[in-house]
Amino acid sequence: MKKIIFEIRYYLLFLILFLGLFFTLIFSTDNSKKTNDIDFKNGEVIRANIPVDKILSLDIGKNQSSNRTQIIYVEKNNTLIQLLDESGLENKYIRALIKAKGSEKLANLKTGDKLEVEISRNQIPENIFLTSDGLNGINAKFENGLFSIYKVSKKPDVLERFASVDSLYQSAIEAGIPDSVIMDLVYIFGWDIDFIFDIRPGDSFDLLYEEYYWRGNKVKNGDIKAARFKRGKKVYTAVRYFLEDNEKEFFSIRGKNVEKAFLRSPVEFSYISSKYNLKRKHPILNKIKAHTGVDYAAPTGTPVRATGDGTISFRGNNGGYGKLIEIKHSEDYSTRYAHLSRYKKALEVGDKVFQGEIIGYVGRTGRATGPHLHYEFRVNGMHTNPLTVKLPAAKPINEKEKDSFFKTAIAAMNKMDDYYLKLYAESN
Repeated sequence: MKKIIFEIRYYLLFLILFLGLFFTLIFSTDNSKKTNDIDFKNGEVIRANIPVDKILSLDIGKNQSSNRTQIIYVEKNNTLIQLLDESGLENKYIRALIKAKGSEKLANLKTGDKLEVEISRNQIPENIFLTSDGLNGINAKFENGLFSIYKVSKKPDVLERFASVDSLYQSAIEAGIPDSVIMDLVYIFGWDIDFIFDIRPGDSFDLLYEEYYWRGNKVKNGDIKAARFKRGKKVYTAVRYFLEDNEKEFFSIRGKNVEKAFLRSPVEFSYISSKYNLKRKHPILNKIKAHTGVDYAAPTGTPVRATGDGTISFRGNNGGYGKLIEIKHSEDYSTRYAHLSRYKKALEVGDKVFQGEIIGYVGRTGRATGPHLHYEFRVNGMHTNPLTVKLPAAKPINEKEKDSFFKTAIAAMNKMDDYYLKLYAESN
């Protein structure tokens, strides 16, 4: 009997131990599962809170590098050592760079230049790039404890842009067209259209141009590829074309050069104070005296440009003209620039000058009531109104390149039409 009781106790004890172990395992597994669930949920929350741009940068870091690039714009009196120090580069690397062969090219800083300093996460300089346009410049690469310095020309990504606006400056700015592109447009059509005095309601233009990007950042405004200026039924066109010698020129879709042999105006950013008038009353002499040119009012010192290629035939004082320059352009054409304050340095009679070249500066010498440029245009020795004279055109596209140009022009115009229709569809 005692033996049976002993065996029952033994089995009860064994059962209690077994149940205790069983429940311990169950609760332990459950707690572990809860802990894992908590960790998992926390992990999800953390991942969800990472901004998209940070996720992208993390992905890029895995595939490329985690370098950081400091961009510093050069100001007056800046030195290379000063800017590198500001970038956080350690002194030992700055000293190594200064000692490197060719470092003087990198130290040749100009106001407005951009210095890009790429530093690894280990604080080691990878590249130091000095550039004025974001694409071309001097690069210093650090490898094996030494800097090698050399010229660099980066090949950018070129993106095409299209704009269609119904007036010039304000609408162009609102459309996001850069200032430099607007000025190029004014230059291209400036022989036919006076953008200061002759823009009318209803005028509009379409424009196809380029922008240059490097690693996703815009570094430069590009060229105009094609443009159209519309005034009622009149349409002016311009298409960029690279000639066989790789010189760039703009031609109308008919192959005529948009440039003329002469600029319409010799002074930028001025206004006409007195027009061509053969019966004008002279403001100083107080009598009728023909005004055989156009007066452009502008501050003293404003640059004066040669309106066409030619040779200086006169430079000096000439009575009421004051300081005068005369340019002979051909047997038929000559121009005069009077009341100058001074001439371009070292400009002499017999010197060749080119269209757009600065030849002198606005003044009030001779008989002048205020600072202005008196400009005359002569054809076969006879005075002609510079504002209305039909200007001779520059050379058209040559016969050899006509077929190639027309293909380029048709493609450009078709592309602008496609862009225009798409823009019109999106706005309606």
